[in-house]
Amino acid sequence: MNSDSPSVLIVADIQNPDLDPKDTQEWEDRNSVEEIKRCLEELGEKVEIVEFPSKLLQKLSDYSNLEPQNRPVLFHLVEGFRSRNREALLPGLAEYSGFPHTGSDAYAQILSLDKHLSKLFCVSAGVPTSPWGLVEKDSVEDTTSVDQNKGQNLDSAFLGSRLPLESEFPVFFKPRFEGSSLGVGEENLILDSAALDQFIQSKFQEYSSWIYESYLPGEEWTLAVIGSPKYGYKASQVARIGLENSTEKIYGEITKTKLSMPEKLYFDLDKERSEYIQKNSLELCKLLKTSGAVRLDWKADSEGKPMFLEWNLTPGLSSYYSSFPICYSESFGTYSDLMKELLEIAREEFLTERFHYSKQKKEKQTSGIEG
Repeated sequence: MNSDSPSVLIVADIQNPDLDPKDTQEWEDRNSVEEIKRCLEELGEKVEIVEFPSKLLQKLSDYSNLEPQNRPVLFHLVEGFRSRNREALLPGLAEYSGFPHTGSDAYAQILSLDKHLSKLFCVSAGVPTSPWGLVEKDSVEDTTSVDQNKGQNLDSAFLGSRLPLESEFPVFFKPRFEGSSLGVGEENLILDSAALDQFIQSKFQEYSSWIYESYLPGEEWTLAVIGSPKYGYKASQVARIGLENSTEKIYGEITKTKLSMPEKLYFDLDKERSEYIQKNSLELCKLLKTSGAVRLDWKADSEGKPMFLEWNLTPGLSSYYSSFPICYSESFGTYSDLMKELLEIAREEFLTERFHYSKQKKEKQTSGIEG
């Protein structure tokens, strides 16, 4: 690599007080990004931080003259906001431009951000997940007089595109395309039709698409999976999420703020359920062919059985307040080991066939105007 060019570009959304805090809930703070930079530099990497799309496009133009094997790795910390494609923006650009990047490809990122598609994917894989329905804010319909069997596939956990029936309460509502529990609080637990009406009037216009799940009253767990199809996969120990220091009884957006970490992680789950969660989490990652870091969240039903909730293929990587590095460190190694492994996977993934197009489609230097 050219001695003047970086080996890693940290492409990051960094929290900004000038923007709506709800939009930037998933963004890292500056101290966390600087810590990642320091850690990578200690590993021998030459690192720059890029915050803005226009700056990144200029960097890609500058370094596209390098041979592919000499191009910097794009360290993916882009969350965006208000788009169902937001976590796929950087992977798609990297693949098209011919630059290695940390994290999964655009296809996996888009599927994982969509809670509805993620649950359909789980059902197809035989992984247990709570029954759910889908509701768009512009097509809310009354279901109080609907035949309970109408429009419902009794062989599927998907209840259909409609509001929940009286017989299906309690349910829990979530924005379909958001992470970090955005739009999620104690008021999202709906016990009856009166609470549903109030929820629709007070919160439903905030996001364009929602899912609701049959409420799971038990413990909530999380774990880290890291790897790729070529690199192989491994699952960390499973952590129970404790909220005794939080103001919420539900793991919502107040607790998941990136200004602190009021939740606590306890690695005390019994062996049988822990291995069950690990096995099914690995199966999901292998089927989707994820790459790099994946955090998966599970919750217990009334009988204590683990049920898949959701996954995050662009999980927080802060050494100060993110659960993924904690789970990784409990099972695999240090924070520095995590950074090193993410780069190794990215560089190995860059050798796979999905980057062949960008490497082979090179601009020809001509002396005339092409007809």
